[in-house]
Amino acid sequence: MVLGAKVFFSIGGHDEKPTYRRLMRTDAGADLVRNRTAYPALFTDYDALRALADGTLGREYVRELDARGIHPRELSRLTDIAYEGYEFSPDHAYVRDRVREAHDLYHTLTGYGVDVAGEAGVLGFTFAQTGNKGWAVLLLLNTLSGLTTGRLDGLRVALEGYRRGRGAQFLPAVHDWDRLLRTPIEDARAELGIMPMHPYRPIELGELFRNASA
Repeated sequence: MVLGAKVFFSIGGHDEKPTYRRLMRTDAGADLVRNRTAYPALFTDYDALRALADGTLGREYVRELDARGIHPRELSRLTDIAYEGYEFSPDHAYVRDRVREAHDLYHTLTGYGVDVAGEAGVLGFTFAQTGNKGWAVLLLLNTLSGLTTGRLDGLRVALEGYRRGRGAQFLPAVHDWDRLLRTPIEDARAELGIMPMHPYRPIELGELFRNASA
């Protein structure tokens, strides 16, 4: 994770200006930046999320985290280590962290898995939302790796993710996540303007490895 964060930084992931400018164009986004507003406590209170009703956004989010063995707070700590020695303005650091901390929630909101094609969908969605060229480079690398399997459907998922990101509300400027996490997931998606996902066939990492060793 530390190495991955350094790679992301080196390929342009430090360029938060497009996201910052988009935040500052809205009253809600500008207030978030000026006040350094954190996500609500529920966002990282995993026991409280597990206690939510089935079918709510928060319950589905933590269900996926548990299934994958993912701990976003630990991932954030490791990426902070990767960024040691780099200078960030307070605004830059705030915008960077706000997008980073929501990455796994974007998986739940969009419906894309953590397989290669699913990551392409989330990367496309995030690039459309933020304009950060680091996400675009990761998307390109991800899509090229998927093409090595001889399958073209990963590219379709990437393009769909981008279109869905363009059509959705600007998620970094959303402030009422406490309420949304308690909302039925389909209602939350509709409110945020996240279009339904077309079913796709996952591209698992094993397919890449088999191709590389063939």
